[in-house]
Amino acid sequence: MLEMSCQDQDKYAAGSQFITHTIGRVLKMLKLESTPINTKGYESLLDLVENTAGDSFDLYYGLFMYNKNALEMLERLDLAFESLRKQLFGRLHEAIRKQLFGNAERGHIVQLNYVNGRGNGTY
Repeated sequence: MLEMSCQDQDKYAAGSQFITHTIGRVLKMLKLESTPINTKGYESLLDLVENTAGDSFDLYYGLFMYNKNALEMLERLDLAFESLRKQLFGRLHEAIRKQLFGNAERGHIVQLNYVNGRGNGTY
């Protein structure tokens, strides 16, 4: 048993119980299944679903309603997903841009060589 203030208990519960149940419920919605090549991390995700799936929505709702830090945790989770999505799409756009402009740059050099009389018929 550990003694602490209600504020501290709410803060820690939002950071552990509420987020655990939230992620477990989200993963359950994804309908993840065991595969022949599960990693330890993936097994942990499956275990999280199993550990939280049997809990009632009333329990989860209580973790949300009676913890003033729960809404902030949901907002932080949403911001984290948005940030990750931006990083992924930023890399994707960068790769596509390099591919498109890299090809355009090579074509431009070939054109310049041809215009400057250095074209040899193979481009």
